[in-house]
Amino acid sequence: MKKSFTGAVTVSFLLLFSAGYSQDEVSEIIRKVDEKAKVTTSVVKMSMQVFPIASDEENFRDMRVLAYGQGDDDSYMEFITPKSIKGLRILSRSGDQWVYFPSTGRVRKIAGKAKKESVKGVGGDFSYEDMSGGSLEEKYTFTLLGSSAQQWQLQGTPKDTESSYSKIILFVRKSNYLVDKIEFYTPEDGHYKDMIQSEVKMISGRETPTRMEMVNLIRNSKTVVLIHDAEYDVKIDEKYFNPMRFYQ
Repeated sequence: MKKSFTGAVTVSFLLLFSAGYSQDEVSEIIRKVDEKAKVTTSVVKMSMQVFPIASDEENFRDMRVLAYGQGDDDSYMEFITPKSIKGLRILSRSGDQWVYFPSTGRVRKIAGKAKKESVKGVGGDFSYEDMSGGSLEEKYTFTLLGSSAQQWQLQGTPKDTESSYSKIILFVRKSNYLVDKIEFYTPEDGHYKDMIQSEVKMISGRETPTRMEMVNLIRNSKTVVLIHDAEYDVKIDEKYFNPMRFYQ
């Protein structure tokens, strides 16, 4: 009884505290989160490590990736290693996505339900939808679930009816508007995945989380992305964001 009462008090307190925020104030929090992540352009060198069993730290597949970004919506990823997928490229632009498979020399446009899949040949726990562009404000409608001294907890409902998620929950750091964690929910599985961002470093004058860990709670697997180097606001050839040229 005591534990139940304490939990009820905590929930009631959070709801009471949350009630002090207007919808305009919630929208302003999300705008600042988006602004914190926004860059004109970016060039990022990173590793992607796929762990089939999340608790088994010894067995994983390691891949090297070069990623270009432009504004909120446009991103390009090219896999450098291993040899089996070298040259595989993913373009996200204005909500649409294309994948180039070097093994066949073909380009596939990703649409609809396919966006919930992971990249063929790569696997892992990041889906096409997770890697798509777009700001949080553009993609979700947010409400405030709770507030503590350190964090806001916000729930986002997808605006796109084809989204594979029923909702997401953000944990936003009040001190700098960085997202510490995102919980992903689906209609079929409920609480499906968690993405944790950590190891924040100052890179090119920007606070940058250099470790992103996506944990699949249903499959008990995880994928870790480690950022090794990043440059911001640099000139990038437009071909990387052109669906007719990105694979050349």
